[in-house]
Amino acid sequence: MLFGLPYYLILVIPLAGSLVVPLAGRFSEKLRDWTPALLMGITMILCWSLFPDIGSPQGPTSWPWIEALGLRFEVLLDPLSVIMAVLSSTLCFLIYVYSTEYMAHEGDRDRFFFLMLAFGGGMLTLVLSNNLLIAFIGWEIMGFCSYGLIGFWNDRKNPPETDPTGIESKNPLLRFETEGQYNTHCGTKAFVVTRVGDAFMLGGILLLFMFTGTFSFTEMAADAQSWWQILSSVGLLFPTFLLIFAGAIGKSGQAPLDVWLPEAMAGPTSVSALIHAATMVKAGIYITARFLVTMASAADSGVVPEILPPSFDSAASFFTVVAIVGGVTAFMTATMGMVSNELKQVLAFSTLSQLGYMMLAMGTGGLLISYQEAYMSGILHIISHGAFKALLFLAAGGVIHVVHTKYLSKMGGLKQYMPKTFIVMWIGVLALSGIPPFSGFWSKDSIIEYAYDLALHNDVGIFLFILAILAAACTIFYSIRLMGMAFYGPSRGVASTEDMSASLGHESHGHSEQEPHTEHEEPHDPGRAMMCPLYILAAFTIVAFAVFPFVEAVLFSEGPMTVSVWTSVLTEMVLVKLTMPGLVPFVFTLGALALGGIPAYILYIGRSDRPNTAIPDAGIRKRLYGFLKHRWYINEFYYWIVGGVLRFTSSWKSKIDDRIIDGIDFGSARTAISASKRIRWFDDHIVDGFAEEISTASVAASESSEVIETGRVNDYVAVLMFGVGVLVILALISLGVI
Repeated sequence: MLFGLPYYLILVIPLAGSLVVPLAGRFSEKLRDWTPALLMGITMILCWSLFPDIGSPQGPTSWPWIEALGLRFEVLLDPLSVIMAVLSSTLCFLIYVYSTEYMAHEGDRDRFFFLMLAFGGGMLTLVLSNNLLIAFIGWEIMGFCSYGLIGFWNDRKNPPETDPTGIESKNPLLRFETEGQYNTHCGTKAFVVTRVGDAFMLGGILLLFMFTGTFSFTEMAADAQSWWQILSSVGLLFPTFLLIFAGAIGKSGQAPLDVWLPEAMAGPTSVSALIHAATMVKAGIYITARFLVTMASAADSGVVPEILPPSFDSAASFFTVVAIVGGVTAFMTATMGMVSNELKQVLAFSTLSQLGYMMLAMGTGGLLISYQEAYMSGILHIISHGAFKALLFLAAGGVIHVVHTKYLSKMGGLKQYMPKTFIVMWIGVLALSGIPPFSGFWSKDSIIEYAYDLALHNDVGIFLFILAILAAACTIFYSIRLMGMAFYGPSRGVASTEDMSASLGHESHGHSEQEPHTEHEEPHDPGRAMMCPLYILAAFTIVAFAVFPFVEAVLFSEGPMTVSVWTSVLTEMVLVKLTMPGLVPFVFTLGALALGGIPAYILYIGRSDRPNTAIPDAGIRKRLYGFLKHRWYINEFYYWIVGGVLRFTSSWKSKIDDRIIDGIDFGSARTAISASKRIRWFDDHIVDGFAEEISTASVAASESSEVIETGRVNDYVAVLMFGVGVLVILALISLGVI
């Protein structure tokens, strides 16, 4: 690493630096705001310096942790971990720079920047750790930070902004009086849903440790033959990896645990960009790719046959599940984005869909005889998606920052006011849609290509290929729809005081939550701190095709990248789209782009002067719209379960608690009261009566003693002499004298 510094500094700087952020705020607000960007910038440089150390580190990579258990903290420097570290640190740095201006007028920035920096540190801990248990700690750090950042605006007192095209929810769990309640609900929902997957994942990790005896990825790969055979022999190979994959499903928002990510848009836009582009949702893809590489070690050792039908104890079963989950998620969430009216939520659905493509690539790689190419396409899509999705979210944040609404139906005509944002957002949309030569085309079309390759071998592959093509058509439809509704046509901006007041607290530009916007600020492009990251991301999105050959060389350790090698790899990337068998999926992809893009352009850009947010009022189109608007009713299903549990507990309270438990309590109380009354009577009449009689006799005796107690000395001497006389007489009698 650079200057021979220890590798663990890459993790220590952001995690320990997050504790410095509130201290920096004591001296200067500007210093506090820029501290995360400064520290992550240093971390980014250190991550970039790791490339020469891949496979041959220049210093120690292992340090004691819990020696009594034989656990050590280890840094993993293989192509996957280094690429993920570079991607995460670079995107975090750009997002932190953007946040310095975006959050400049918000309160409680100590908490915000502390959580943001710790978030990045958690992701780096995950991707660079060679110890699965420590990686899980980084995994959970991100879960905690996401909870705090999604619900960051929990103190908003204004009513939530309503969706003009929304469907009113009849579920009381989805009704909120204030924006703060809604934000808190969204943060809690993200935390709870991801914890479901994490609980299964922890069980899988411990189960794997029982049979491998180690948490180290490298040791697992080196000893793959023995533990693979043991797990297979006891029927636990598939269940173990499925449990770990459940954590990836929750973290990366795959079906059926995709319901938390659209609500994660409640946080500031820089948080949304961080979650979607640099951290959190990429974590599930990373852990799946990591185990794909680990399983490949077992395959290389001859333990796993090259061609084997799925069975309970085969890797094929696991990767079939991964591929199906990815393909279904890619298509299902893309259809949801076609009807969403919230700007950032459309981008959230697109993230879910693109994550589905990545999972599809990992699953396809595990099912094909040679996994490297499909695996590489998934890694390339992680890189390209990280760049263009950060670009789209940060650009969307600039739009919301000045129009004070998150709903597309309230926007329109922004291209004349925000020309720079308009251009960079088009670049991001073209990359998301998979239009050549932008970055998304090279990576996503490669995934579709390998899905087609799988389709040539089995029926599952045909199903997955169809889903991938349909998802591509839906993607370009909602992408063009987003641009048409936000930037084209007449302005439908929020100009009234009433509407502006309703949107208060939702990423406003320096306004108090209680202060109404009496004047509508004319939209404009953001300042330099917000635009510079957008320019960098847009530039990479355009030239990414020139960078991908270097990524391929790093992934497969093909030696130094010379100009001739770079040219040959780039030429192959182009020719594979124009020759067999890559030409067939490429044609299908172009057909999908035309199928979704042409209608979207006609409806939302060609006819942008007309109302383009009309909701179908009859027929199958209305039912289909309602089905997609309800997000395939999966979200409602979960709330129905939660509501059923709450109703059951309420019924239990009335039937069991009120009638039985309270009956026992009240009966016991009545018995105690009755017993206390009897005890009181006994105390008053027996105990107190006996005591009163004794005291009365004592008083009478004392009164009779007053005759003797005269107070005169002569009387006392006479009594004393009388007593002495009596004693003398008794003594004489006892001696027999008398």
